[in-house]
Amino acid sequence: MARSTRTCLIEIAYEMFLQHGFHGVGLDFILRKVGVTKTTFYNHFDSKDDLILNVLRWRDQVESETLTRLLEEYGGSSSRGKLHALFDALDAWFQAPGFQGCVFITAAAEYPSPFEPAHQVAASHKNTMRDSLLRLAQDAGARRPELLADLLALLVDGAIVLRHVSGNTNAARLAGEAAALLLKKHLPSTGTASDVAGHGGGARATNPVTFKLGG
Repeated sequence: MARSTRTCLIEIAYEMFLQHGFHGVGLDFILRKVGVTKTTFYNHFDSKDDLILNVLRWRDQVESETLTRLLEEYGGSSSRGKLHALFDALDAWFQAPGFQGCVFITAAAEYPSPFEPAHQVAASHKNTMRDSLLRLAQDAGARRPELLADLLALLVDGAIVLRHVSGNTNAARLAGEAAALLLKKHLPSTGTASDVAGHGGGARATNPVTFKLGG
């Protein structure tokens, strides 16, 4: 099925923003890439800033769905399994062709004021990731779930920056080594009742979690 004009604008703009930054790409350049006129563009978006916000919201949804799927694949249905699989899922993203970093980190850097709408969407993405980790940590019976969630979120963003800036393809695996030590310290030797029931048995954890990918 052919993509709609709106979808094409969002997806191609995302690629351009990821490669060149939000301020490094003009609207005319995006329109030439898509092959549409300004009149057509303004039928879908109010401005370039409106396009940027829609790109970020679209990418937020894409990354949420992608990581949720990867955690199911690598970690099964239990919260404990998903926590242990977090950096395997991140590594799968890092190893995918065309990895160019996190568009949300770019947005926060280019729009540093917390009052900027683009910055707010980026912050919301990161906060939701941390909250998702917190719910998993709580469900897995972590002794200090808030601290564990904060530390894991820090490792995720650190791995993303290391992978993007230095090109270190082992970034997620290195972060995973640190995460394994944290999980050993913070999680009980066996899962909670709901966690054990969900591990390897095809059952869902009692509190299903939707994830946001770090980038």
